[in-house]
Amino acid sequence: MQCDRHPRAVAHGGHCPACLIEAALAPEPADSEPAGQAAADRTCGTRRLTVCVPLGATPRASVFLVREGTASPRLLRLKVWHAPAAPGFLERFDHLRIRLERWRGSPIALPLAASLDPAGCPSVLSEFRQGVPILDAVRARRIKAGSAWTLIRPVIDVLLAMHEEGLGHGALVSGNVLLEVGPGSTH
Repeated sequence: MQCDRHPRAVAHGGHCPACLIEAALAPEPADSEPAGQAAADRTCGTRRLTVCVPLGATPRASVFLVREGTASPRLLRLKVWHAPAAPGFLERFDHLRIRLERWRGSPIALPLAASLDPAGCPSVLSEFRQGVPILDAVRARRIKAGSAWTLIRPVIDVLLAMHEEGLGHGALVSGNVLLEVGPGSTH
């Protein structure tokens, strides 16, 4: 059985996994509000988002691939933390998003929106970038170790420029530097 809202999801016993994930991210909708819209509104303001598939989870957070329902649909990354955010989270996020705007289009995936659920747990929506972790590409011999340095240099240059302006990045690990399969560039 297929879900009406998520044609790629297979429903089991009348339950669609993507709908269940959306429901878990959203409070109960008002009588006049469709369930999917409640999830989209709670997660990122007025954006229409549909959860497509979970990308990963840890005890601290879960990450999902979502589709933004606009005239030109695009894929985005939604990270949801399982613990309440520190006070001032949304204000700090907005300040960071504004400061990062000049690097739009760079090798760094930028944050787009954030919200807090009723329990104070934060969610952040960011650009989705597809690729293979560069370390995996080296290990699989898709690229030579010597070429990896050349490929990650643009990422390093942008990060150094960001750091010069006081913007730090605590999650730069080999698994977060991705090699795009077609063009052979990194982000």
